[in-house]
Amino acid sequence: AGFLGINLVRQLLESGHRVRALDCAPFDHPERDRVESCVGDVRDRDCVDAAMSGVHWVAHCAAALPLYRAEEIHAVDVDGTRIVLESALAHGVQRVVFISSTAVYGIPDHHPLVETDPLQGVGPYGQAKIDAERICEGFRTRGLCVPVLRPKTFVGPERLGVFSMLYEWASEGHGFPILGGGRNRYQLLDVAD
Repeated sequence: AGFLGINLVRQLLESGHRVRALDCAPFDHPERDRVESCVGDVRDRDCVDAAMSGVHWVAHCAAALPLYRAEEIHAVDVDGTRIVLESALAHGVQRVVFISSTAVYGIPDHHPLVETDPLQGVGPYGQAKIDAERICEGFRTRGLCVPVLRPKTFVGPERLGVFSMLYEWASEGHGFPILGGGRNRYQLLDVAD
């Protein structure tokens, strides 16, 4: 699902894996002939069950982003996660990697953040990711292997946003504005990593 999902599919294909992708939109990328694309919604148990059949590992990347309505965020990020995990357990999936977010930490008052920092999600998205992580914990007690990753903002080819402009300015030798004293830190993650 989304930018991370597309790049994960590409990496898995390059590593020789067979890939089945469940997304609300068809996988319409150059690699589409090598991907079994299931069009559907993580909130639809029948659709998830159909996609889950015969699968060994799952990377659960689906999420409604912060710009969505609170009800939509909860339905996709919390209810959808529960459905994915229920289906995985029922189908004997070995591992479900849940993609959470550093949004679970809220607005940090220190850096770097570590896994043991308190969870204080800001807004519906941050809270939904916390709730979904708690659901993952519950499924671990039922025997499902569910590692949770909390990545920061992804950047990479096809998704640089304002950063593409900054990179262009830097490569051309132009200066660009620095906020504050230049000591502000913001973590970005190359999607290839």
